[in-house]
Amino acid sequence: MGRQAALVAVLITALLLPAHAAFATLPDTATLELNRTIATTPFNGSSVSMGDHEGSAFIPSDSSLWLADDAKKRIYEVDPATGDLKRTIVRSAFNEALQLGGGPAAGSERTNDFESMAYDRTNDVLYVFSGPCCNSSILATAFRLIRQSGQFQVESYQPLRAGADYTGAAWSPTDGKIYVGKGQQMRSFDYASATEGAPFSVAGVNGITGMDFSPDGTDLFVTVGSERLIRIEWSTRKVVSGWSFDLTPFGIRDARAVAGIGDQFFVSDGVDSRPSGDPLKYAVFVLDAIAMEPPPNLVGNPGFEVDTSGWSASGSGSGVTLALASPGRNGSAGAARLTNGSNARKKCVLDDTPNWVTNTAAATYTAGIWVRADAPGATIRLKLIEMDGATVVRSRTVSRTLDASWGQLTAALSSVPSGRSLDVQVFVPSEFAPPGTCFYADDASITES
Repeated sequence: MGRQAALVAVLITALLLPAHAAFATLPDTATLELNRTIATTPFNGSSVSMGDHEGSAFIPSDSSLWLADDAKKRIYEVDPATGDLKRTIVRSAFNEALQLGGGPAAGSERTNDFESMAYDRTNDVLYVFSGPCCNSSILATAFRLIRQSGQFQVESYQPLRAGADYTGAAWSPTDGKIYVGKGQQMRSFDYASATEGAPFSVAGVNGITGMDFSPDGTDLFVTVGSERLIRIEWSTRKVVSGWSFDLTPFGIRDARAVAGIGDQFFVSDGVDSRPSGDPLKYAVFVLDAIAMEPPPNLVGNPGFEVDTSGWSASGSGSGVTLALASPGRNGSAGAARLTNGSNARKKCVLDDTPNWVTNTAAATYTAGIWVRADAPGATIRLKLIEMDGATVVRSRTVSRTLDASWGQLTAALSSVPSGRSLDVQVFVPSEFAPPGTCFYADDASITES
């Protein structure tokens, strides 16, 4: 099967998957490839054209991608497989909405700046957020759409605090909350009370323009103003390594929104500079997440399944021993265990002896290892050392607090020249290692890139 045929097969398979299967097979590391684009000027089989992209949201039960048009003050329901326009909800429907609880109609001052959308799968509710652009008379507002006779209709609105401007929004399956974002900050939002949670940020994420959770809530995907797509592990609020992608090589110049559909990303481009007639003007770019072949592991005995060969307790204090323990991480046959058998605190070191990498090629090298302890609290360090013969050239040390569950340490040295050797040391300093088990280690790795 050729590459083009394979991509078509991926798309068809993805769109036929049930909603909960989307993003189920995303790899730990990936690259993005452009599958196709969806034209919106005009939409396929229609004379209607998008005026300016802002938010988006996917409704799995309808197989519909909703797009917000900031310039024409309306939203569109689109078939993500064909690009066909299914339906348009115009500005007047939002203008006429009453405030939740029976207040006044929204009016045009609340519908001037459609910014983002979010879909609550549990309650089958679609939210549209409008911002305060571009003068003091424009009011930030949240609108709620519910099904009436099988179709979404604008049901009510809630005024937002002065200055609120949610450029990204998404519903979390984990806690059933709507999360909104702008700039570096994200926060929860409750529609019934029109209140916000405390703001928080994720290191490495700034200029939020779009947000969408994976169906299981494990990950949050965001687009940012630097035209990047970023994957965030939601439980730790950290960017997933290897999941920050530059979107500009695909022709995306102004990423405004992202929606995940069947292991693909639908990114809305809102750049205004493309001329009329350009098929990419306000297009939706459909991107495949392609698994990368992981780099080979240069560690000869990474899993300690049979023995601890290639490793020693060299550099440890007297009385510290290395032995095999069972089970290892994820129920494997073995792991390494460092034990302080003395009556005093001792430094506990797990060292690769001899070094697994004795002759480098010019590259970046990354060492990793999973560790745990019987009880939490001690500090453990991973040190990757570059050596020229017997001379230490430089090193990189990372630390973490040991826990009773497995956690990973990684350290990297960039631009290592050829002809060097690398030494890997995993150790607990003496002040953290009283008599007894120091730590367990498993699944060691050294990779080059």
